Order: sequence, then structure tokens, then C-alpha cells
Amino acid sequence: MKTWIFGALALAITVSTGAAMACPVGNNGEFEPPRRKPVVQNVSFQASELFERAQQLETAASSRERQAVAFERDAETFANRARILRNQAQLVSSTDRSSILALADDLTSRASLSRSQAAEERVQAADLRVQARSMRERAVQLVRVGNGGGWRGRPVPPTSRTAETSI
Repeated sequence: MKTWIFGALALAITVSTGAAMACPVGNNGEFEPPRRKPVVQNVSFQASELFERAQQLETAASSRERQAVAFERDAETFANRARILRNQAQLVSSTDRSSILALADDLTSRASLSRSQAAEERVQAADLRVQARSMRERAVQLVRVGNGGGWRGRPVPPTSRTAETSI
């Protein structure tokens, strides 16, 4: 009997405290979300993030440049095959010559398309490098402004690197 009363009492306490915790306290029953603290980043952290992003842009530019080289290589291959087909077209009968010349023209157009894709990749690589350069310049400016910027742009007093001793 005692365990049954103790169990009922424990259940009543558990249920009542859970309901009490669900209700907000104060503010006339209005719920107020926890206040978020503003994220403050120091200058060196911002600069390092800018340098990291610039490095990512440089990597992307290198990748674009490699793609442009591959497109140029393909274009050279297509142009060489078209030239070989035109030379061989002179040695075959006139009935097959038109189909071989059409194939050579197709290869020439593919070479032209591949060269234009290579040029586009190089333009995009150059744009990425310009963006990376501007990010690095912004990072350097962040660090240079008043020896790290100080609080709200105020210059930080310079510290002496030599120890001053008086005898």
C-alpha cells in the first residue's frame, strides 16, 4: 500500500512540474526568444578568410586553364584529322570524295568550336584571377589600416620592440 501511494505521489509531482516548465515565466505570458549575441570577427580572421577564398579562386582559375589547354589540344587534333582527310580525299574516287570532304568540314567546325570553348575558359580563368587579386588586396588593406584596425577603426598605439631600461 505504501508503494502505491508513493508511486501516485511521484507521478503527480512529475506531471505537475512538467506542465509548469512548459509555461513561460514573466513577461505576462509572452514568450521571448533567447537573445543572440552579435558575431564579432577580428581583423586577422577576416583577412585569413579572404586569403583562403582567394586561394580557392586561384585553384578554380587553374582548373579552367587546364580545361582550356585540353580544348586547344582537341582542336589541334580535329584540325589535323580534317587536314589528313582532305589530303586523302584527293586520292579516292569522286563518289566518295564528297562524303570525306563533308566529314573534314565537320571536323573543322568541331575544331573551331573547341578553340572558342578554350578562349571562353581562359576568359573565365582571368576573371577568377582578378577576383582573387582584389580579395588579397582587401585582406591586406584590412590588416594595414591602423595596425590591424583597432576598435572602430581607431589606430592602435605602436608598441616598442626594444626594451627601455634606465640606469
